Amino acid sequence: MPVVITALTVAPFNTPLHSPFVTSQGAAVEARAVAIHLTLDDGRIARGESVPVTYVTGETIDSVLETARRAAPRLVGLDATRYRQAFAAIAEAAPDAPSARCGLEMAVLDAWRQTTGETLDRLWGGAFDAQESDLTIPIVPNAGDLAELAWGVGFRVFKLKVGERDLEADHRRVLAVRQAAPGARLRLDANQGFTPQGALDFVARLLDEGAQIDLLEQPVPADDFEGLAHVAAHCPVPVFADESCRTPAHALRLATTTPVQGFNCKINKSGIAGVLDIIAIARAAGRRLMLGCMLETRYSIGVSLALACGTGAFHYLDLDSHLLVNESGDNPHFFQRGGRLSLIPDAE
Repeated sequence: MPVVITALTVAPFNTPLHSPFVTSQGAAVEARAVAIHLTLDDGRIARGESVPVTYVTGETIDSVLETARRAAPRLVGLDATRYRQAFAAIAEAAPDAPSARCGLEMAVLDAWRQTTGETLDRLWGGAFDAQESDLTIPIVPNAGDLAELAWGVGFRVFKLKVGERDLEADHRRVLAVRQAAPGARLRLDANQGFTPQGALDFVARLLDEGAQIDLLEQPVPADDFEGLAHVAAHCPVPVFADESCRTPAHALRLATTTPVQGFNCKINKSGIAGVLDIIAIARAAGRRLMLGCMLETRYSIGVSLALACGTGAFHYLDLDSHLLVNESGDNPHFFQRGGRLSLIPDAE
């Protein structure tokens, strides 16, 4: 029998971070998000979360609230078991608001999950039960200490935020992490902070010193497709687009006009349906994929983990914001041992 959506409500919420999170784009001391709830005609409540980051998608907390409220009339009355129908209504209501779409889509999927009794990873194929994530080291003076602690609890891959104006400070921070965790694999994320030549020189220096670098993420400004292509063509490690790949159309452009080796997907950057489309483009074009996150809660990370495990499409995971966000209580959404994130407790 159909289970009908009868109401949609939205509310902003803030969660403090354990410590400031600093990148080349600025610092954050709390995670700011919007909770979206769908009421079903059987009394159940489904939840979604939107985490807008203005410099990435142009959205704000206020714009997400407005967009979600505008979408409400299109969703009320729909059958919660027909999630693709709801996704189409969301796309019509919020074509240029991916973070808002993410929260709405997440709520719809939670309604689908509750009404069908199925799990999201099975919806997306059920490829794996567990995946390994890196841990992000922000631009902080105690980067080495953080890496040492993380290495001690089982993390083996670190994503280092770089791209500040002082390249020597960047280098010292990477060196501190390497000294604290000599066997670690590194991923470099410049958040648009380098020039093309600066990015190439920085990577070359680290490789000459023996660093194990998996990839370089978004070395140049988002709209500098020419610069991004230049780095990808000459860099000895794979180059991944993040802020330059916000939509499936961006992914298609990058895949057909540049040698960029991979895309970093985020459900709050492209929407959940958008990420699924980018997966299809990357597979067709032979590009690699990373799944990352904004400053998201354990609930949102659980949805991304289900997407990663279900599709089996992602070569790299950067799902760690729940470790930055200071949430109380146990984590009911997934299990973690070091960098290994599992949907079931005994996943090996």
